[in-house]
Amino acid sequence: MSINQKRQIAILGAGTWGCTLATLLYEKGFPVKIWDISSGLLEHLDKTRIPPKLPNLRLPAGLVIEKDLRRIVKDAAYLVITVPSHAVRDLCASLRSVAKAMARPSQPLRRSRQRRRLETGESLAHEKFVLCSKGIEQGTLLTLSGVMEEVLGEEARPGICCLSGPSHAEEVSRKMPTSIVAAAYKPDLAHEVQALFHTDFFRVYIHDDILGVQLGGAVKNVIAIAAGVCDGLGFGDNTKAALLTRGLAEMIRLGVAMGAKQETFSGLSGVGDLIVTATSRHSRNRNFGELIAKGRNVEEALNEIGMVVEGVKTASSVATLAEKYHVAMPISVEVYRVLYEGKKPKDALRDLMGRSPKPEIYGPESP
Repeated sequence: MSINQKRQIAILGAGTWGCTLATLLYEKGFPVKIWDISSGLLEHLDKTRIPPKLPNLRLPAGLVIEKDLRRIVKDAAYLVITVPSHAVRDLCASLRSVAKAMARPSQPLRRSRQRRRLETGESLAHEKFVLCSKGIEQGTLLTLSGVMEEVLGEEARPGICCLSGPSHAEEVSRKMPTSIVAAAYKPDLAHEVQALFHTDFFRVYIHDDILGVQLGGAVKNVIAIAAGVCDGLGFGDNTKAALLTRGLAEMIRLGVAMGAKQETFSGLSGVGDLIVTATSRHSRNRNFGELIAKGRNVEEALNEIGMVVEGVKTASSVATLAEKYHVAMPISVEVYRVLYEGKKPKDALRDLMGRSPKPEIYGPESP
């Protein structure tokens, strides 16, 4: 599928991933604008063209840095969301407000239609969203596409596509070979987003399990924190292999219980993302877990990382989901207890290893 090269793309979130994707798309020939809620960050990017956490990446001169959300949304054919997961709801609320401000009744016969559009959020001028954020919202336990639908209305659902998989910005920005998936409710949109992002170093597959893709991208962050704890405690390859294997089983159990496809977790957005996040030196979640094992508290570890660690908030959501769906997720629950109840990492490991012997059965009924 070919994409009109004149179609403007708005990147909402100027962190490492937002800057990386903005550059990728600009170099493909698309007109790209990037926005962030932090005016200070945008001023830095405008002045230096170098993202603070990606010193090897220089934003192209023609890539527009925009401070006004209304202006960046107005003419965009695609809205690429790269803000942290906890910011998705507020961003969508802002988008809805922008849409209402831009909508104007045109003819008397259409006023009732226009009024309904304003009330439901259907007045959003641009209905194609590429959701790149990963997480599960605390409190509501919604996936991020669910958050979007709740704020923007069900009308937004057909226009949401999730882009997920093993993809550190530090490597993609240096054009290292990477493969991810584009998952959407509408196959045509998945194909469209695939064509939009696909390059000779950034390979995009399509998927129809948008729930499973999102759950894989979220839960793997919790398991990656546990992997970092193992590294911080000085354990070896045997421990890491066992942790990732059993962590994957937890991802599968929860996903299937919530209605996702089991096979999704054997793909890039499941085991692929789990491997890279749990083993890489670039991984904030793994690095955070290592700091926790070495004696830092949560606040100290977050300050030392200096960027959002999605697995911290997600650990709370996953522990609640495990209870809600009656799914055994011992690794994820122990991560929650370490982060939120002050349990010592060594005590968590002792309790995990001291559980009664089980059969190794993968799937939703694995204990």
